[in-house]
Amino acid sequence: MGWIIFMGIVFLALGLLLFLRPDLYWALTEKWKSCSADEPSDLYRFCTKGAGVLLAVFGAAALVLAFVVK
Repeated sequence: MGWIIFMGIVFLALGLLLFLRPDLYWALTEKWKSCSADEPSDLYRFCTKGAGVLLAVFGAAALVLAFVVK
């Protein structure tokens, strides 16, 4: 059960990072691949925020289920 709580916290934190700061995530993971891009595209931001919502929901569900199902 401990690893489910840990992974729930990790997924929730990563989901919040992706939703709140998609530009920071882009700078850490994608910026080095482009020599001319100074910021992420609108589509990248939209998709990253969507993935952040899904990860945060999954992390929150894992945390709730870890305490409900013992």
